[in-house]
Amino acid sequence: MVVNSSNKEKDFDGNKQMLKEDVTRKSGNNEKKIFPTFSKQRRYGKVRKLLSNRLRILTWIDRYNWKWFVNDFIAGITLGLTIIPESIACALLAGLPARYGLCSAFIGSFIYLVCGSIDTVIMGPTSLVALVSVQFTVGKPIEFAFILTFLSGIVQLIMGCLGMGYIFEFISMPVIKAFSSATAILVMESQIKVLLGIKYLVAGLVESMKTLLSRYQEANYADFVMGLCAIMFLIIFESFEKFSKRSKINGVVRLLFRYLSFSRNTLIVVITAIISYIWLLHNSRIPYTLSKNALSGLPNVTLPQFTVETPEKTYTFWQILTELNVGVFVIPIIGVLTNISIGKLTPKGVVDTNQELLTVGLCNVAGSCVQSMPTSGAFTRYAISKACGLCTPLANLYSGVIVLLALSYLSPYFNFIPEATLAAILICSIFTLLDFKLPWRLWHESKRDFIVWLVCFVVCIVSGVEVGLFVSIIINVLHLLYLWARPEIAVKIQEIDDMQYICVTPGNAIYFPAINHLRDKVLKATAQAKQRIPVVIDCHKISGLDFTAAQGFVKLAGGLRHDTAEPDVALDSSSCQSDNGADGFAGDTLLILYRMQVHLQKLIDNAENLVFCESEEKIREFLTQESLRNGFINLKEHIRASIDLGYKIEIE
Repeated sequence: MVVNSSNKEKDFDGNKQMLKEDVTRKSGNNEKKIFPTFSKQRRYGKVRKLLSNRLRILTWIDRYNWKWFVNDFIAGITLGLTIIPESIACALLAGLPARYGLCSAFIGSFIYLVCGSIDTVIMGPTSLVALVSVQFTVGKPIEFAFILTFLSGIVQLIMGCLGMGYIFEFISMPVIKAFSSATAILVMESQIKVLLGIKYLVAGLVESMKTLLSRYQEANYADFVMGLCAIMFLIIFESFEKFSKRSKINGVVRLLFRYLSFSRNTLIVVITAIISYIWLLHNSRIPYTLSKNALSGLPNVTLPQFTVETPEKTYTFWQILTELNVGVFVIPIIGVLTNISIGKLTPKGVVDTNQELLTVGLCNVAGSCVQSMPTSGAFTRYAISKACGLCTPLANLYSGVIVLLALSYLSPYFNFIPEATLAAILICSIFTLLDFKLPWRLWHESKRDFIVWLVCFVVCIVSGVEVGLFVSIIINVLHLLYLWARPEIAVKIQEIDDMQYICVTPGNAIYFPAINHLRDKVLKATAQAKQRIPVVIDCHKISGLDFTAAQGFVKLAGGLRHDTAEPDVALDSSSCQSDNGADGFAGDTLLILYRMQVHLQKLIDNAENLVFCESEEKIREFLTQESLRNGFINLKEHIRASIDLGYKIEIE
């Protein structure tokens, strides 16, 4: 069929005109182009995506509904009442007056509401961070705690901006569990002295136990009785939650027992504070120790002082930095690690670590301006939020408002809270972090993970949680490097049509630390073979290869060569020509790289006894040629095999 060229041009011009009409819209005498509209929409979409990646509230606020509001409101009020006594207790654990714990419980909540990526995280002070913080601020001016908060936030912001969240992937679950269990033991030990009414502040478990044993005669039995009664109260009320799950109980009664259980910390604080208040109405002294220095009103918003003056010494910023030492890096890691651990417990189990670094960093930088100690999420608050059916981070708003109201109107009454009550709250809250079922399971299922758990646990107990965490990360990294340098390599003898070959299957990518290990495995297998048989390396699992490893394959081929051997039969060059252009093997042991990706083949240089192969039929062809050359099959069988396989053989 012949098509007229003039008709083609007309059709093309018509299509061009139709396209022009499609991409323009006429409105009166004005024409508006669609393409700029699409460009604006695309630009708007990119801006919105960028904002939603950083301001996470934009990802769920437009879907917010009445059901979410009810659940978040109940959870926020419950958590707000819980976080008040916890904050005071954490401040005392960190060696700070009670008021600074309350200052840490509201500013971070408002920031996390806007930027937080984990629904069940409620920001505030935690016993874990407080315990580690005191290791670096003990015996130093109180301003050191606020500067530590500021610097921790700066470090977290820098790590988030540089995308260093992947570092936390080197912290395995056994390490997190050992770290949490060791911390729980350290916190409970640190509160024993408070239950006994003994005053001292030292860093480290060993020093603390020595001091406690040397001063046990100073124990105050009134503090001990108050703390013991508080612990019994908390245990009983905690059991109310299990009681509320019974189906035979009335729904209203179940709800009552449930919220009594959630509010147990607030209830014991209120009860013991009322007891203290009534006691002081009739007596001038009280037999047990009360918390003091409660803040009267809201704190002033100001940057922390980077020069600290004391009667003994004036600290410059660099001197403060030297005194805080590695705490500037340990506190940020521990704070974000808690949030990541909570995020992995959620149904999704996926955490944007870089976003958490940025968010927690903002919380700490802003918190340092209101005299806050370092903050993060807490497992105890996570358990309550989960039980209350929390849906979004909006619960942080209600929790923060409760703390602000308490700071504004209830601050003077915090002076009536016994310190033993706060110690009881910490002990009962942190007890849930103890987990000795996991090491028992690891002992039976994974000895390596058990050793990692044990090392982390022991080092945390003896040398401090920051040292234990660092040592555990080093162990994990070394193990990963070992797996990288010593990948799993399966070596076995296989047959095709009664023709044997050594099949080598690497388990993963081969990089320069592992290539010598692979070469040793292959050479050892060929040395143990009774006769010279080809080596087939199945490369289908090799997803990565570097230059050194590629050259290692060439050296492996060189190690398999036997230059003194002479070919038994002259073969047609087309019958056994390798992918790299070698015409024969001169008596060498043939090395076949089977199913290697094409882009990885380009890294490997030519070698006379090295060939690439993509199919089993090609392997059969090479094995037949090698068997003939080495005298394992006779010429008649080889001619018949050549006909079946479709290649030629020349006979002189």
